[in-house]
Amino acid sequence: MKHCIICLQELELFQGLDKEQFGSLCRCATRKKLSRGGCLFLQGETTNTIFLIKSGKLKLVQTAEDGREAILDVCGPGEVLGELSLYREQQEPSSAIAMEEACICCFSKQQFEALIKQDPSFALRIISYLGQKRYESIVKTGKGAGQTVKERLLRRFYSLAEQYGRKGTGSTVIDLRITQQELADMIGSSRVMVVKALKELQASNIIGREKRYYALKADPCISIHTFE
Repeated sequence: MKHCIICLQELELFQGLDKEQFGSLCRCATRKKLSRGGCLFLQGETTNTIFLIKSGKLKLVQTAEDGREAILDVCGPGEVLGELSLYREQQEPSSAIAMEEACICCFSKQQFEALIKQDPSFALRIISYLGQKRYESIVKTGKGAGQTVKERLLRRFYSLAEQYGRKGTGSTVIDLRITQQELADMIGSSRVMVVKALKELQASNIIGREKRYYALKADPCISIHTFE
């Protein structure tokens, strides 16, 4: 349980809780392990659980009525899912699918409600956390408006590199296994257009590959590139 407490204390959302509150939260937590392709929850399901990603990465996939899929976000260690269930019972707007082996800590809605009653400031931290996620979502959506497939793709690479980048040989390696179809689903394009944009970015020595991972070459500045 000590490791669980340390894990939670590292998150801004839980800062300020005392040891007794941490202990109570960790004792009731359950763990779930997912292999690549495993599903944490499905679009349309009603959940009363808050999920903390301890390790691994998950994609949030929304499926339209015509069957088309869009990847809304990629979430990694330290991020929280299902937090909207604290406010009202509702169906999940997307499915959470593991992109690699992942470990998830699961907490019941009742546990969080008990914490809020004990410490009202915890509710303010939850509101702040949700507000920040909403702001980041709006900014991300706004930046893609009116851009070409190549521009949207490169911006998405930069965003992923900020979250999951690690230093490579003269490049920043995105520590995430992504298929071309997943890239297309992330930026709202077709796989054919993404393949074309990838070839152009690789020919310009902006994007490369290191084994199974994409890499940003020599940290180029996005503002200096002209896209057709």
